[in-house]
Amino acid sequence: MKIKSIYVPKEELTLVKNTDKVQDVLNHFEDTGIFSLPVVRGNELIGTIYKEKLYRVLMDQQDVEAYKNQEIDYSLIVKSEGFTTLEAPVELAAKEFVDNQLTFIPVNREDGTFAGIVTHKAIFKYLVDLFGITEDKIVVYIENMSGQLAKVLEVFKKLNINIEKIVAEDAKVLNLFRLIIQPDRDPNKVRRALKNEGFRIEE
Repeated sequence: MKIKSIYVPKEELTLVKNTDKVQDVLNHFEDTGIFSLPVVRGNELIGTIYKEKLYRVLMDQQDVEAYKNQEIDYSLIVKSEGFTTLEAPVELAAKEFVDNQLTFIPVNREDGTFAGIVTHKAIFKYLVDLFGITEDKIVVYIENMSGQLAKVLEVFKKLNINIEKIVAEDAKVLNLFRLIIQPDRDPNKVRRALKNEGFRIEE
């Protein structure tokens, strides 16, 4: 799946302009209830402004009201270093969230203009849909050797049962892979058949 399938377009976002007043930004934070907002200059994303940082700076001001009427200070903006693109695979965005402490990932169009963002929520929903977390899922452990997956699929073929979803991951133990399979029907029948073929099934 591509980023363009799960990103939030900038038209649906609350954006801070680089020329906004501090009071405008405070209003955005209060209206949305979120803790970070993208800052744009024209069609370019220049960074992120964080609620906690803004309020901390605000508390240090001698004249709070005067500060609120100023344009936002560039020192408040955390520069955005990493971007993804509309055509990039979702897995790369998921890895960015894992590798870095990000509140969102900016998305650019091919011409480099800001298109929107990818959120944690969108990534989690994608992973839930991918792994098919339902009561009907079947988790099978197979050895990391040639022909093992084919044997699992042969069981489904003999039962004339289709697979709606299948995901493979390294089990991180004993050279095993963990298959998460969503059959289109009769999961208990499939489990019994797989056990009869000697496969380990996660209960």
